[in-house]
Amino acid sequence: MLKAQEQILTPKTKSKKDNFARSQSLKDKLDVLKNGTYLYKIRDKGMRGINLYKRKYWLDMDNLLLRFTPHKENSKVPGCASTQGESHYSLMEISEVRTEFSTDIFNKISNKAANPKYRKISQMTVFSLIFVPESNMHELDLVAEDTDTRDLWVDAISHLILTLRSLSHQKEYELYLKNAFRKADENNSGYLSLDEVKDLCKLMNVKLQKEDMEYYFNKANTDKGELNNKDKGQVLSEDEFLNFYFKLMSRPDIDEIFEKYHDSNQGEKRISAASLIKFFKDEQKIPLSQEECLAVIRNHEVTDNKTSFTKTGFRQFLIFSELQDVIDPIEKKKVRDDMTQPLSHYWIASSHNTYLTGNQLTGESSIDGYINALKLGCRCVELDCWDGEDGEPIIYHGYTLVTKILFKDVVEACKKYGFVSSHFPLILSIENHCSLEQQERMADHLVDILGPMLHRGEPDQEASDLPSPAALINKVLVKAKRLPPGKSEEDDIDDDDDADDERDDAKKKKKVKVAKKLSDLVNYIHAVHFHGFDDQDAKYFHMSSFGESKTSKFFEDPEQARAFAKYNCKQISRIYPAAKRQDSSNLKVIQAWTAGCQIVALNYQTDDRQNLFNRAWFSGNGGCGYVLKPEFLRKSSIKYNPSKLNSLDKNKFPSLTLTVEIVAGQHIPKPNAADNGEVVDPYIEVKIRGHYDDYANDENRKETKVVKNNGFNPDWRETFKFHLQVPDLALLELKVKDHSKSGSDHHLGSFACPVRYLQEGYRKAPLFDYSGKDLKPAHIFLRITKKFEN
Repeated sequence: MLKAQEQILTPKTKSKKDNFARSQSLKDKLDVLKNGTYLYKIRDKGMRGINLYKRKYWLDMDNLLLRFTPHKENSKVPGCASTQGESHYSLMEISEVRTEFSTDIFNKISNKAANPKYRKISQMTVFSLIFVPESNMHELDLVAEDTDTRDLWVDAISHLILTLRSLSHQKEYELYLKNAFRKADENNSGYLSLDEVKDLCKLMNVKLQKEDMEYYFNKANTDKGELNNKDKGQVLSEDEFLNFYFKLMSRPDIDEIFEKYHDSNQGEKRISAASLIKFFKDEQKIPLSQEECLAVIRNHEVTDNKTSFTKTGFRQFLIFSELQDVIDPIEKKKVRDDMTQPLSHYWIASSHNTYLTGNQLTGESSIDGYINALKLGCRCVELDCWDGEDGEPIIYHGYTLVTKILFKDVVEACKKYGFVSSHFPLILSIENHCSLEQQERMADHLVDILGPMLHRGEPDQEASDLPSPAALINKVLVKAKRLPPGKSEEDDIDDDDDADDERDDAKKKKKVKVAKKLSDLVNYIHAVHFHGFDDQDAKYFHMSSFGESKTSKFFEDPEQARAFAKYNCKQISRIYPAAKRQDSSNLKVIQAWTAGCQIVALNYQTDDRQNLFNRAWFSGNGGCGYVLKPEFLRKSSIKYNPSKLNSLDKNKFPSLTLTVEIVAGQHIPKPNAADNGEVVDPYIEVKIRGHYDDYANDENRKETKVVKNNGFNPDWRETFKFHLQVPDLALLELKVKDHSKSGSDHHLGSFACPVRYLQEGYRKAPLFDYSGKDLKPAHIFLRITKKFEN
């Protein structure tokens, strides 16, 4: 690194007398950062090495943005380059601030610390901004000029992340409208004309007749005086625009509910606390007290009288309150399942080739693949291990062009992030292709880095079941091969437990050696070759992996399917995508779940329907990555078949009639969340996923009518009934599409939820894209009822 750069990147002492050192309060910090500071953005340019780009960064608190100048400030510092690109980042999309060396680029710098080029990049001045996974943005790696400046940014942004997360849905919605207003106000006048409001409404999927548009515009335009020589009678301020927009949000469907439950109080229609109690009891199937209902009213009523709801206040409550979510918010935040049962009794959120960020042949390997998966609640990650240079094992997809990362860096990331989203055990699924020497190095790293986190010791030979998640809190389990009894590490053993059934037999049948050091770290997740469902030598801690082709064949034979479900009551099975899926596409995940398969590994980096289902399946139980299977998937004595004709005793496991009324929608986005284009013509596909008896039933696939030219508040009022044979395994999928006369219909957003988590009553279902991005404020308004039948 050139001397000028070295001086800039060397930490300066905290005795520096400047604004940063004197900034003590959050307000002071934000005031400093509104003016901005210089930071160095680090980028890895591959063969050209690591480059630094000097930029001035500052906070735009009005629009909640982190802005930077793409000017040629870097020309003052030898070695810095100039780049072009986006000039801001959304603070709403920042999920975390990391300090020290904790990203791929900084790990690379740390591992090459002896190189003079990197020696002066200090852990005391670096930080990284990590974006929510659904934003599809790489981390932003930055270096400050001194430690005080670094701490200033870290403290302020960390606080902002917490503040933004705590915004109510209503405040978020107001912020969404204000941002839309400011984008439309291209000349920064602070006002929008009637024509500008018309254009903005079209962008937001609102289509009104000219007379209606003018009526609502004039009604919101309360200040018609002169201002700066503008004809104020023809423009709306930001607050007036919000008033205009909320007037448009009148909902006939909600008005009907209001009319059913309102009281007449001195001629004014309002919903009292007593009437709200009745609404919750009759419609929502939730008993609330008088005090709770008064608190609900106080939080959402828009008038000064906060003892009862007006129609507007009731509408605000139904649209914005978390109480109205189709999934109970407590289910998403709190562990409710019994966590003291054997590990084999749970579905476990699992990732395949966790290190990849793209396809299986030429994609990049990244530490962030692990960090993102772990933060999403994944509890089983894959480490594909190979011999690396300098005696250090590496992780990558063997015999391909994907990039490589160090095994020890992955273990470090698992230590730091393994228990951020869940305290229940983390499984490291090791695919071992290393020499004995590097296997020993792997074992050393696992022991030295994880320390007491690593669950060690022999499995209890006297036990008959696996330990529970509760017994393994904050523990890491190693899933790999062990040396068979009587074998040493010099002996060859079969390596066909994880062989992909799509490969030819010659590649499957190979011999490997297993280092004793690594073997000794394997206990309760002992990978073995599958010898059949009637294997008398199978131990409770043995687990086997199955490719999707082999798994599908089990389902083709009812007897094999039944045996598979019985096997999964006691032992763990891992299902993984076929080798032909070189594009990182995913297998159909639900079928394996219906057989009780615990570890169904998905490519988390792929934006598809299967990942939508996976996120939905593990959205409950506090998002801890473990979900307790129903009793018939835990007890082998219960007659059950995951193939056709489920065979369940209906007295104990009754069928369910699920009634779903698609009432209305709100803010349906345009294709790919575009700002331009025509107003959409939305309709909804409504499907049941789950057991074959339910999924294969054509009556469990419905479709609403098309609503023309209305993505703002389409009204459907269509009711569908679904008769579910195995409701414990059923999942409701809503897929909103834009009807096209000339081409294929575009996907606008989806919602999926296990039927077991659906709340009854009038509920709002948020829409997501396949990356998992919440398309706020888009949602579908539903009415759900459940009726069990023997």
